[in-house]
Amino acid sequence: MTSLDEDKLEVISERLISVDCHVSTREEALKYLITQVKQENYVDDGDRFFQAVMEREKEASTAIGDLIAIPHGKTDVVKRPFVAFLRSDQAFRWSDASTEAAQLIFLIGVPKESESKLHLKIISELSKKLLDEAFKEKLMTYTNPKEIYALLNAINV
Repeated sequence: MTSLDEDKLEVISERLISVDCHVSTREEALKYLITQVKQENYVDDGDRFFQAVMEREKEASTAIGDLIAIPHGKTDVVKRPFVAFLRSDQAFRWSDASTEAAQLIFLIGVPKESESKLHLKIISELSKKLLDEAFKEKLMTYTNPKEIYALLNAINV
């Protein structure tokens, strides 16, 4: 079994970072990101992954405040763990059930048969980093995906 450090390069990829995208709903943001993860061969079936993420959203909104949402899904259509990032060009209301707005969206996917707590570890490490105001400011202002990749790659997942 490989260490998490060895897997980090596969979990966070520059090709899964999108900045200043014109999306105005949760569904648009998720479909945009899922199209990318499918193109990069992280998932077999984008529609089934979307359904898994939306099922998780029914349990509780993944908008966590400060314009951040961390939607996630654990399903057998995910081939390997990933974190995809999208910064929308404007904040928008994440869901009808919540008043929280989102602009920084981190989509996390893990295989159903993966280490049982892997998605929780990724969410935990990401959430810790998001407490850092300077980190969030960089996510909001950097325009080059390479710079955002370097920021995200520093997270210990």
